[in-house]
Amino acid sequence: MTKQQYIRQVGKALQCAPAKKGEILRQLDSDIEIGLDEGRELWEILEEMGSPRALAGEFNENLDPEERNRGRRRKWVRRILCIFGAILAALAVGAGIIYWMLPKERNIEDSKTFDAATVQSRAEEVIALFSAQEYETLEGYASEEMREALSGTSFSHIRGYIGEDWGELQSIGRIYMAEIHERGKVYAAVQVNVSYENANVTFTMSFNRQMELYGFYVK
Repeated sequence: MTKQQYIRQVGKALQCAPAKKGEILRQLDSDIEIGLDEGRELWEILEEMGSPRALAGEFNENLDPEERNRGRRRKWVRRILCIFGAILAALAVGAGIIYWMLPKERNIEDSKTFDAATVQSRAEEVIALFSAQEYETLEGYASEEMREALSGTSFSHIRGYIGEDWGELQSIGRIYMAEIHERGKVYAAVQVNVSYENANVTFTMSFNRQMELYGFYVK
């Protein structure tokens, strides 16, 4: 064991404030140097002093109570700070996960994945097919996830939630589009109000990268 290693281990076991600890370690270093200057071997000096923990224990016993209390308080503060740091790190990771899970919206015009004109055209096709009740053709537009979501229901059932007699399609309002990032996936979201003879319906739909229908909702 080198002199520096011995002094460092003694310092770790001391129960006092930094100022007092520095004073003790400087004196310890000086005592060892005196022994070396006298021609003694380092191992002899360290053996005579005892193990680092034992020597630190002797110093701790000779400290006044207030000094020991200051040392203990500092140790507790360090532990609390370590725990607090670990909690903050965990919260940071948790926040990162939550941020990753939450949907993040971007202007479709700024998208590097979707073309706004293509998204609008596909949305109008879906509305036209749904309005004409060409559900079989519309199902061909659906993604695998959408088909799984439709398991046990159908586009005709979705239409029935609002009513059977919508009448003829009158007009399609302004189409609102955005790029959505959620859980590592990206898709184009569309919302538009459509007027029929007997109903006003809001279409909400989304498309994946392949422009397949990823989500569909009317109200």
